[in-house]
This record gives sequence, C-alpha cells and structure tokens, in this order.
Amino acid sequence: MFLFCEWKRKELCEIRKRKLEQQFRDWIEGASHHLETGCSVENALIRAGRELRLVYGEESDICRETRGMEHLLANNISVEKILSDFGERSQAADICHFADVFATGKRSGGNLREMIADSCEIIAMRADTEREIHTLLHGKVMEQKVMCLIPFGIMLYISISSPGYFTPLYHNPAGICVMTLCLAVYLFSVWLSLFIIRIEV
Repeated sequence: MFLFCEWKRKELCEIRKRKLEQQFRDWIEGASHHLETGCSVENALIRAGRELRLVYGEESDICRETRGMEHLLANNISVEKILSDFGERSQAADICHFADVFATGKRSGGNLREMIADSCEIIAMRADTEREIHTLLHGKVMEQKVMCLIPFGIMLYISISSPGYFTPLYHNPAGICVMTLCLAVYLFSVWLSLFIIRIEV
C-alpha cells in the first residue's frame, strides 16, 4: 500500500508539473508579445500574468506565482532572482532553463527581447516533441497498467474459484519465502516498466 501511495504521489506530481510547464509557456509567450510592443521586461511579465488569470483562474499554480512575483517586484527583488527561485521550487526543466537564460542575458547585457523570443521558440519545440512522444506511448502506458493488475486479477479468480488453493503458499515458512521472492520480482518488474516508458526530452 505504501509503495502504491508513493507511486501515485509521484505520478500526480508529474501531472501537476506538466500542467505548470504548459502554463509557464503561455506566460512567457504572452510576455514576449508585450515586449514587442515596447514594455519593459517587468511590466511584460506582470501583464502576461494578469491575462493568464482569465484563462486558468485565480487559484492556478501559475497565477499564484505571478501574484507573488508582483509583490516581490514591488519590494525591489530582481526578476532573475524571482525566476531562479521559481525554477528551484518547481523543479521544472523549462522554468529552470528559462531562468538560467534570463540571468545570463541580464549579466551579459544582451538583447532580452530576442533572448526571450528564442527561448519561447525552443520551449515550444520541446513541448511539441514531448506531446508527440506521449501520444505514441499512450497505448503502451495503458498496456503497462493493465499488465501490472493482471497478477492480482488471476489470484482473485483462483481464490474465488478454488478456495484453499493458496493455503500451502501462505501458511508455512517455505511458501512465505517463495511468495516474498515472487513479490520482490514483481515489484522490480513494475519499477522497470515505469522506468522504460518514462522518456525525458
């Protein structure tokens, strides 16, 4: 039960992270458009964040972050520090990459508008690649989940159709050792299948 809960927790964290990365991409694209109209970087990020509240709602992860950013900017905290902290807390690859690019651009005095536009393009290409991979793997992921449940289904069927069939396996030391070893092999196989279908872009 503990292993299942831990696996489910990680799966939900990954889903939430993917949603946050999508919201972040929309935020940066919006900020890029505002930069093209002549806004400063700070104002472009704030305006884009306010626009996202209409799309994702006030309580979405990205909107909570942008509201916090507005407060920090009002207290003279630099944008690069805010983005760097956001990347560290989210552990999202796109956010960390953008924060690094932004900080480098600030330090080197480069063209931030161009750098942000290029980052948006790279992030969008990466997102398209990820989407294609997830589409191709969707069927295999479903097969993997079904295969993980089949052993329990077989055991349930045998227990109902042939009561006492498993008694020799669970009521003596040798049977317990054998079934414990089988369980360890099964759990390793499940972990290996999750590792195989997880592809990072």
